[in-house]
Order: sequence, then structure tokens, then C-alpha cells
Amino acid sequence: MPTEPVYCARHPKVQTALACARCATPICPDCLVPGPVGMLCRNCANLGGSPLFQIRPERFVLAIVAGIVSGGIAGILLQRIGFFIFFAAPVIGGILGEIVLRAVGYKRGVKVEWVTGGSILVGAALSLLVTGTDLLFAPVSLILFAVSVLLVVIAAVGKIRW
Repeated sequence: MPTEPVYCARHPKVQTALACARCATPICPDCLVPGPVGMLCRNCANLGGSPLFQIRPERFVLAIVAGIVSGGIAGILLQRIGFFIFFAAPVIGGILGEIVLRAVGYKRGVKVEWVTGGSILVGAALSLLVTGTDLLFAPVSLILFAVSVLLVVIAAVGKIRW
């Protein structure tokens, strides 16, 4: 009792014995997406990603504003701390990471990490211009400030990533 061959729903010339675990649509090896319950077709796999990584544009704007404002405040604070800058920078970075996470609704992802790092850098750079300190003309102080801002950004992105 021979059965007639089954062909892929997306590639009608490819014969297959595979089917989607959810909707039972015939799929070929090129179409399958591994899922937690077996092989899925592209429609059932929801290639849009997890809701954890789906962020509305207004949340991104809010995260950028929060990052710039908090980065500016952190920049002013880092200018005033002195030698303890290296001890305070990771703590400040963790706080800024939490602020941006709250602004974005505790969503995560590479885009949020880039927005966080970039907005904190912009805020810290603006703090140098706003305060008008001598850091712009003192190379050693500027290097220390840049390293501390880098530590803040690393800690903030680390807070979002982990």
C-alpha cells in the first residue's frame, strides 16, 4: 500500500517526510526551525522573537532620555569624587543600568545595551560641557574621567545583560 509523496508547503518541488509539530504542515529541512517541542514551520516559530526583546519605540525614546539625563548627573558626580572615582564608577553604572531597565520596562537585548551605553556616554560628555570644568584642558584628569565613564558604561551594560 504505497502512499503518495508529500511536498513542502513553501517549496512545492521538495519531497519531505517532516511536519510541523504544531500545525502539521509539511516542511523540508530548509524550512524547519528547531523549537522546544520539536520541529516547527516558520509561521509557528514566531521568528519575531521573544516578548522579552520586543520593545515599543516610545520606550526606546524614554530609555535614551533616561540614559542621557542620568549619564549627565553621573558625569557631574564623577567630576567631583576625586580618587574614589574607580570605586564609585561600577556602583554608579549599576544604578544607571537599573534606571534604563526601568525606563524600558525591564526588556533586554542588544539594542537596549547599545542605547544604554551610547546615551550614558552622551550624557557624560554633555556634563563636561555644562560644568565648564578644567577637565577639558587637563589631559590626566580627562583620561581619568574617560576611564571612569567607561567603567560606568561597562557596569550599566553588564546590569542589563545579566
